[in-house]
Amino acid sequence: MKLLQFAQPGKGARLGLVEGSDVLDLTACGPHPASLHDLYYRHGGNENGIASAVQAINTRDAPRLSLNDLLDSAGDFDQPHLISPATAPRDAPHKLRIWLAGVTHEDSAKLREIEAKQATGETVNVYDQKYRECAQGGMPELFAKNDSVALVGPGGPISRPNNTRRLVPETELVTLYGLNAAGQIDRLGYTGGNDYTDNGIEAENPLNLPQAKNWSYGCASLGPLMVADSAYDSRSVVVSCKVIRNGMCIAHKEGRTGQNHLNMPDGLFHLERSLFSRLPLEPDTLQILYWGTPIVFSDRDLETGLREGDRVCMAFEGIGPLENLIVPFPHTDQLQWLERQ
Repeated sequence: MKLLQFAQPGKGARLGLVEGSDVLDLTACGPHPASLHDLYYRHGGNENGIASAVQAINTRDAPRLSLNDLLDSAGDFDQPHLISPATAPRDAPHKLRIWLAGVTHEDSAKLREIEAKQATGETVNVYDQKYRECAQGGMPELFAKNDSVALVGPGGPISRPNNTRRLVPETELVTLYGLNAAGQIDRLGYTGGNDYTDNGIEAENPLNLPQAKNWSYGCASLGPLMVADSAYDSRSVVVSCKVIRNGMCIAHKEGRTGQNHLNMPDGLFHLERSLFSRLPLEPDTLQILYWGTPIVFSDRDLETGLREGDRVCMAFEGIGPLENLIVPFPHTDQLQWLERQ
């Protein structure tokens, strides 16, 4: 089973079920689930499972859209277009939590270590040390994207703050979770994600990580759809990323992620145990977890990092494409009063 969320001009956000090349508009069908969150917590998903909740909907007369049309219209907000497959209720952004893992793949750990040494001119071993600790069953690197509004879907804009040193994409497999009626963590499914990072300030000092990962107006993306846990083979997944600038591909890499490629004894469960043992999931809340990237662009691959106008195109085996445009960070005058003091 595959689910997605899309926006339809004049009708707002909708929940869709993928059937072959068609998308069935579930929101148009009674009991009219408005989102993945709504389906899970308001229409029986947390009691009988998300598949049963979908099967209980009468889709015989459901409006149909073309999946290819939705994928092709990414970024065209005047047409029906995909949004993130998981969103918070409009009046409760805190009911969508976003956490991410780092240095979970060997190539990522090695390159992060090299970049940190180059940036500081010193011997830095925090990334290699963390990779080895996790491989031996230790605590992984986990961090949060604090603003669920800054999570965009396919075609959504990613802003580049003016003080960015070197913005890079990070191609990651992602899992989504809910808390079922029995109070147990429920792994709902898998999607693709891009954990954009200011690699420049992170390389200068690992303590810059929160600022390297967080900013307003788009700092991560998710999509294009969610494949249910029972329908996805997460052992080894081919992913790719390319950067298009002025109509030309200036950087391209492929890699493998998945359970077999995580540097930890219990695979994904090691990340899940580390996250939820300290941050239990609250009722009526969805959790997003990015796994870390197998693809890292060094300064030789992408010297200046991402620039305004670049298009980042990712692909996830069994899930689909995820593209985003890099845009300027909106100008604000919020510091004027403080500057005068």
